[in-house]
Amino acid sequence: MSLIRLFHMAVPGRVHSRAFRCLWVLHELGIKNFEVFMLTPGQAYAPQMRAQGVRFSTKVPTLLLDGREVGDSGVICQLLAERVEDEINLLGDKHEQLEKMQWMGFAETCVSLRVPLMPSLMDPNKTLAEIHSEVIEPQRQVFKGNIERFETHFREHKRDYLLDSGFSIADAMCGWGLDKFHSWGLMDLATGTSPLTLAYLKRLQSRPAFVRAKQYAELPPGLHNPI
Repeated sequence: MSLIRLFHMAVPGRVHSRAFRCLWVLHELGIKNFEVFMLTPGQAYAPQMRAQGVRFSTKVPTLLLDGREVGDSGVICQLLAERVEDEINLLGDKHEQLEKMQWMGFAETCVSLRVPLMPSLMDPNKTLAEIHSEVIEPQRQVFKGNIERFETHFREHKRDYLLDSGFSIADAMCGWGLDKFHSWGLMDLATGTSPLTLAYLKRLQSRPAFVRAKQYAELPPGLHNPI
């Protein structure tokens, strides 16, 4: 397998970029031949990536794979999972493909992109109090309905993960948002009104690959081998 280079940005104790999903999947798949370039928070992404071989992409995550640039976390997770599908299947069974794609889309349209001012969330100079005031409080009610979607799903299907076949890239896609926004208090999973969703999040957080992906936030800017 050719070398894979993933560009990621994180602020310790605060936030991982969507590249967290890709790191999580890389470790779930047991892929070892990859590099992670940690960008410097608060600085423009593009110049930092240009210095490391990226020609066109201006966003995070960006993946260099087989001479191509891939700049969407869902597409990256799909491509990575396809490369080792014969050994480890994170793509779900054939009859689950529509359900998987719907959850991956839900992760972006309802569990991610409704959060405005993402630069504020990733600004290491802003206090948590400022982030709560500017971003989290205005969005609290929006996310309440989205959490009910998870709660209803697990109440009806009684599964450990989103698909009946088990953990998949759909869980990695949704798990990033659930972990971040619960930790910020945007999703009130600890109030007792969403016990099934909270239990689901705890299952995700306990996975060894999730724990390893979290550790990348502690790395300094620059190029790194897998943790």
